[in-house]
Amino acid sequence: MLDEMATQLNQVKSDHKEALSDLKLQHEKEVLSVRARYEKELRVLHEEKNRSEEEIRQQLREEKGRTKELEGLQQQVEELQAQVQAMEGTKGWFERRLKETEENLEKNALQHQEDIQRLQEEHTRQLEVH
Repeated sequence: MLDEMATQLNQVKSDHKEALSDLKLQHEKEVLSVRARYEKELRVLHEEKNRSEEEIRQQLREEKGRTKELEGLQQQVEELQAQVQAMEGTKGWFERRLKETEENLEKNALQHQEDIQRLQEEHTRQLEVH
């Protein structure tokens, strides 16, 4: 009976060792599976990070290009504004000269009208005298 119990105990012990070994093997497989999923997810995240970084670098390069272009355009705008101001000054000068000329023409026209009228009156008087 003791032999039988010892045999059963050895059998139970053996069954437990086998079950423990199976559990250990199953655990190692699960650990490897979790590790593989983790590494895959980590790789995906790393690739996404690299893509995002490259997109940001590209956007930065584009933004620098636009900034440089805008700086050039700003310089052109300033030069054109200076030209416009100069032209406005010239326009004002021409407008004043035009107004003076128009006033002089009007004065001359009135003077000529008066001269014509005076000469006609003189001519009429001279005709009456002869």
